Amino acid sequence: MRHGETVSEQADPKRPLSDLGRAQVERSARVLLKEKAKIDEIWHSTKLRARQTAEIVSQILGVKNVLEKPGLTPFDDPAPIAELLKTADKNILIAGHMPFLGELALLFGKSVMGFENGGVVRLG
Repeated sequence: MRHGETVSEQADPKRPLSDLGRAQVERSARVLLKEKAKIDEIWHSTKLRARQTAEIVSQILGVKNVLEKPGLTPFDDPAPIAELLKTADKNILIAGHMPFLGELALLFGKSVMGFENGGVVRLG
C-alpha cells in the first residue's frame, strides 16, 4: 500500500499525511475490510507518513502486529524484502513508498503504473 498524500516539506519537514492523505488511506482500508482481506501483519518504513498509513489500516482492519522494518524506504533495494515475502507464512501489508513499491511489485510480475497515494496492490 502506498502511503496517502502528505503535507509539503515546507509545511512540515517530517511530511505527515495530509487530511486528504488520511482519507485516501481510510477509503482503501475500508475497501480491504469490505473485501474481507486477510492481513496478519503490517510492515512500514521509518518515515512518519508510512507509520501513519500503517496505523490507520491497523485500526480499521483490527491488525495487531504493526512493525517498523528497515529496508522499506523509497530508494531501498526491494530484493531482500521480496525474498522475505516469498517465504512468509502470513499475509503482510507493506505501508510504503514509490519507487520502492513499484520495484517490489515488478519482482512479483506486477506493474503499478499510476500507483496512486493510498493505493493497494496484491502481490501474491
